[in-house]
Amino acid sequence: MIIMEELRLSPLEFKNIIDHESIIGHGNFGTIITYKDKLLKIDNYLFSKIKNNNSYYSKKIIEDYYKNDIRDFDDKKQIEYLSNIQKKVKLTKLPEGIITLKEVDSKIMNVSPGIILPYHKEHQKLEKLPLDNYKSILIILRKLLLSLRELEENKISQEDLASYGEDCVIYDRKYNVLCKNETPEIIDMDGFYVKVGDNFVSCDNMYREFCNIILDYYYFYGIKSNIIRGTITSYDESFALLKRLEHEKKR
Repeated sequence: MIIMEELRLSPLEFKNIIDHESIIGHGNFGTIITYKDKLLKIDNYLFSKIKNNNSYYSKKIIEDYYKNDIRDFDDKKQIEYLSNIQKKVKLTKLPEGIITLKEVDSKIMNVSPGIILPYHKEHQKLEKLPLDNYKSILIILRKLLLSLRELEENKISQEDLASYGEDCVIYDRKYNVLCKNETPEIIDMDGFYVKVGDNFVSCDNMYREFCNIILDYYYFYGIKSNIIRGTITSYDESFALLKRLEHEKKR
């Protein structure tokens, strides 16, 4: 049974949301805004063009954009898969649905210019936690590993947990992990770097990314290791690496 949520909007309704809701952030492809108790991730081009033009032109902007290339902002099958499997996944909030269009050319009435995401209010980025708060960091990393194992059990792999600046400087890092009350929440659970269904092969890359995060903390806390980044690809190896970090910090 399909339980994916669908937010069906006319061009004017789309414009009204874009104009009046708060922007949370920007990605390479999408702009994230608030919407009631959720978030919407909207195609960057459409967001910008509609935001910067009169309401009168909204329909034309949309129809012109899809005139020669009718494609969804995100993979509908992926979003449907994730929203339907949410009942089995307890530790990570997955995308909830898609935006579709109405009152436009019939060829694009079912095209999706954006997706619906859960809103993690009052959460903090993991990389922003003070390093001297290591007890909380260790608790969060332990819970994060449990979340990854649950994703693996449901054949979901988030392969973009950690990224670094242009010069790969460790201090210029970004984790796709938020936290609140020592509980982590994995974000960016859609798109190319999320492998599910027919695209799922293994969780090797997800554990590689997680271990990069752990090795970052090895570095910050001055813990020596001969582990080469990118060589750890399983839950058990990740657990052992984290266990050593916990042991070293308790000494």
